[in-house]
Amino acid sequence: MKKSIIFVTLLALTASIFAEDLTGYEIAKRADEVDEGKTSSYTATMTLKNKKGAVRTREIFMRSKDYGDVKKSVIVFTMPKDVSGVSYLSFDYPDKSDGTKPDSDSWLYMPAMKKVRRISGSGKDDDFMGTDFTYADMGDRGLTKDTFTLLGEESVEGIDCWKVEAKAKDKTEKTQRRIIWYIKENYKALKGEYYDKQDTLAREMKCSDIKLIDGIWTTGKMFMKNVKTGHSTLLEMKDTKYNMNLDDNMFTVSSIERGNIR
Repeated sequence: MKKSIIFVTLLALTASIFAEDLTGYEIAKRADEVDEGKTSSYTATMTLKNKKGAVRTREIFMRSKDYGDVKKSVIVFTMPKDVSGVSYLSFDYPDKSDGTKPDSDSWLYMPAMKKVRRISGSGKDDDFMGTDFTYADMGDRGLTKDTFTLLGEESVEGIDCWKVEAKAKDKTEKTQRRIIWYIKENYKALKGEYYDKQDTLAREMKCSDIKLIDGIWTTGKMFMKNVKTGHSTLLEMKDTKYNMNLDDNMFTVSSIERGNIR
């Protein structure tokens, strides 16, 4: 009996020694470093619903390519007719060794106006094409723009998560504080809360249909709700593919102007 007690105690001590004591920053860093493939693509349905229940549906496709020193992505709206051909091109740059992150470069092409508009500065906090996602949500925020705190561990719908708070260093940003629940198994975001400058809950995010595709953990659905207006957006990705050949020419301003991205 004494030997059994000693053995169990040793196992417990060994487990405690090897257990990871991660900080909020370390968890966010691992989430930021999750494999997303050298290239990726998907088609998606966007379902927009207002507080009265009126629904609008849009179809898009996305292509992205990671060049190491920059990740280029393009989103093209295909349906309905009033938004068909609208294209959004963005260049996201990684964090620099000096602890800073260059702002992303992004452009929006509106066929009706036949011109490209550059999205910059405070404009990146605006709603993306009338959805509940912002232009900033569509890109890679990186890690240098926030300070991170681990708030604890929680189970969300039976899934073990880390609860991490990210506070914006720039006090002029529209979203000053975010709380993200990261799944322990794969570091994918499962849930999020977004707070404004008055520290009032402004938006809520829920992710689902998270599964392995080509060995890469992939989110199939993202739901974002503006709790102030009652408006919501459901993004449902399908036909997701990774590491295929993508022509560099599709990631240019001239390509979105010509509307020849496929």
